[in-house]
Amino acid sequence: MKLLQSAFFLLAFCGVASTASAQTVYGGQIYVNSENFTRQGDLLRVRMKVSYDSSVVGSCESLTFTPVLKTDSAVSVLSSVVINGRDRERDAHRTEVLSEVRRNIPIVVKDSRAAKRYFIYDTTVPYKDWMQDCRMYVESEELNCQGRKGHVYEDLVLKNIYLHDMSNDNPDPNVHYYNLMDYVQFLQPQGSDIDKFHRSGEIQIFGNKALAKLSGSRFNRTVFNTIASDVKSELQRYGTSLVGLNINGFGAPIGNYRRNESEAMERSLDLKKYLMKQKLTNRNDLTVGWLAEDWDSISSLVAGSGMNLRDAVVDIIKNIDVVNGREREIENLGLGMPYAYMNRFIFPKVYRIKYTLTFRHDGFDSNSAMQHLGSNPATMTLGELYATAGYYKKGSREYNDIVDLTARLFPDNAEANINAAGVALTRNDVTLAHKYLKRWETDPRAYCNMGLLYLSEGNRDKAEVYLKMAKAAGVKQADNALNELMKLK
Repeated sequence: MKLLQSAFFLLAFCGVASTASAQTVYGGQIYVNSENFTRQGDLLRVRMKVSYDSSVVGSCESLTFTPVLKTDSAVSVLSSVVINGRDRERDAHRTEVLSEVRRNIPIVVKDSRAAKRYFIYDTTVPYKDWMQDCRMYVESEELNCQGRKGHVYEDLVLKNIYLHDMSNDNPDPNVHYYNLMDYVQFLQPQGSDIDKFHRSGEIQIFGNKALAKLSGSRFNRTVFNTIASDVKSELQRYGTSLVGLNINGFGAPIGNYRRNESEAMERSLDLKKYLMKQKLTNRNDLTVGWLAEDWDSISSLVAGSGMNLRDAVVDIIKNIDVVNGREREIENLGLGMPYAYMNRFIFPKVYRIKYTLTFRHDGFDSNSAMQHLGSNPATMTLGELYATAGYYKKGSREYNDIVDLTARLFPDNAEANINAAGVALTRNDVTLAHKYLKRWETDPRAYCNMGLLYLSEGNRDKAEVYLKMAKAAGVKQADNALNELMKLK
């Protein structure tokens, strides 16, 4: 176990976490933990996880987070990160576009929909000998809605830092250093975000009387408003356009099948003309149809109901055509009681409109992707987020932040969670990696990262099992990790 700790933990993390519990700053609204201080030649790399409450800034406010290293005689101010409220970021982005001057300071946009958010702080500064005995503080500077600077708070986070020295002038001859990024498996999301996709909806009418009340322009306007609302929500996503609309109406019998057919045709044509005038979509991609009497739905509703003689009614529907008196046969059954039940409880549920919207999504170019990532990443698809991450080198802070974001925006996606777990492992956050992998531990796609997780927890037996299963599935990273692990035997 001692050999395992000395070799693989360095293989995995290349740094040592200085604290296990979070330190609070800015009146307890910001939490700092997982601090890592690594000397890499002439540079000091500082990494930490910074979480913040949803109340840390208002929508038009911002807060500048700045770590500072100090001794009694020396000071080093590290890079700052700005936490912006939504309105503040929108105004700052507008100013940036108009002035054509890009901000050179990292920006975090507070998401008011989540109770807590976090970012990974990662920077380097020139290394000085005094840093091995320094303290770390955090300065928090407020900016109010009028753009005026407010209070500046200074909080002591660490009385002493634990410095891990990886400089080439003093290597440990008994330990080999590796980059865990060579062993973590990153998956590509399935499917394509480009080209066409569909969204469906349903409008309940609740019976022939309701349909009559909504006849004509009022009915058409109700349908249009409902569909237009769905269209508007989808078009908020960059690069999306509506290219098709299919509408199908469903009715129930009212005693005259031929009249139902005629009215259904008139209703569908009238609705189509109305939607074409509203220019909701290209008229060649707009289809409207109407099923005058939806007996398939009626049969299913009857079979699942508690009405008397339901089996007999289903049998009549199955064996007697509409034009041969199907409705009349049901009316004559059981002194008319089944038909009365259907007229009151079954038929009103059948009246409805189903629609399918067809959209085309053309994705982001590199510039627009970066802008949306900083201002409104929730409008981006999983594939777009990964495409944006691809602009950065794997293992860079930018790449890791985007991959971690995908798991929070797409919590039910296997690839997003498995990849985010890999990032968490490279950041020495075993707890977060376990959280991301918990739902997918039996998924073959997660076997490689599961093996690395168990190895980081000191469970070599389970690690070997998962890595061998991943190797059998052809995962090269698992094969490489096993080869290194076998060298330790």
